[in-house]
Amino acid sequence: MKKFPTHSYDYLLHVQREISETLNESTDIYETLQSCLEKLLKMMNLSTGWIFLLYNHDDYELASYHQLPPALNKNDQAIMKQQEGCSDCYCLNRYREGRLAQAVQSIRCARLSDALSLDKHADTNGLTHHASVPLTVRGSKVGLLNLATPGMRDFEKEELLLLESIAFQIGATVERIRLYHKQSDLLITKERTRLARDLHDSVKQKLFALSLTSKGIEALSKDLPAITDAAKDVGTLSQEALQEMQSLIWQLRPEHGEDPLADTLEKHALRLGLRPFIQCRTLPLTETVNESLTKIGQEAIYNVFKHAETDQLSIVLDTVDEGVVFEISDPGVGGAFPHPSRLGMKSMQERAEQIGADFTVTSRTEQGQKLRFA
Repeated sequence: MKKFPTHSYDYLLHVQREISETLNESTDIYETLQSCLEKLLKMMNLSTGWIFLLYNHDDYELASYHQLPPALNKNDQAIMKQQEGCSDCYCLNRYREGRLAQAVQSIRCARLSDALSLDKHADTNGLTHHASVPLTVRGSKVGLLNLATPGMRDFEKEELLLLESIAFQIGATVERIRLYHKQSDLLITKERTRLARDLHDSVKQKLFALSLTSKGIEALSKDLPAITDAAKDVGTLSQEALQEMQSLIWQLRPEHGEDPLADTLEKHALRLGLRPFIQCRTLPLTETVNESLTKIGQEAIYNVFKHAETDQLSIVLDTVDEGVVFEISDPGVGGAFPHPSRLGMKSMQERAEQIGADFTVTSRTEQGQKLRFA
């Protein structure tokens, strides 16, 4: 296969510039890595590549890939992922152990070997080895860039130096985007805190005063049934509004991750006077998934409190077919989860989409409802 002209200093600069521009086009990590990988493979005349991102010493994910052979692409790239994939990945193990500090010319791919051990006729597109380039920034292990092409490709010295330089840019970009989103999250948390404080200090106090006033009017108008009834109605409505406001303030309050998902939702249900049945496994959820499920659960619990006409509900978190299932159900009148166009439902749907979850609602009159995320 034709190599790119490493003798051309101008071309090396051209590759660097193209990759740099690509890395600055988006603040979405996955979109950025995918575009960068595809452009890098094209410019270096390579066929296949993939990028692993590390989140701590043990956890990793397949963040982007291009033209994986059928042997690696099978079952939604299962062999490339942490849960179902290779348990003895040579390149990742070396990287974690600190024995892969610079670009390595050629490593036999353990994942391809595993695929062939499962099916000796597995189609590898002629791939057996790959080059591995660490994505390390200031000593922090960010991930690993793997590049491959059919047969054995010997990279020249200039190519390896170029790949190391590009890998540093990729790692720095990943760190930059993560910091960007962290800053955005901090701003959102600050705004949520402000809103919760304002609601507590102003609206909630006024509702409480209205509730007390209605009781006073009711006590002073015992001989005037019409006024007494009106005062009772005002008192009832103000109490309901107070409960809803308390729930809203609690949901706006920033999550600090101190309680597991099940404990957080149980406390929320108990605050609303509900009797929750909890059946949740402790699962290694990412921070994003955990926060999304927490907010979804809080909204669903509030809907049960407001619409279901029952104080019972069930919360289930479990694994099914290599995935996670989250269910909230009630034995009420069948109206706990309102029309999809309502704000609460739209919010739950949007949060489900953000974490790639399928969202379904089943309802039967007088037999309750079930909300399911998978």
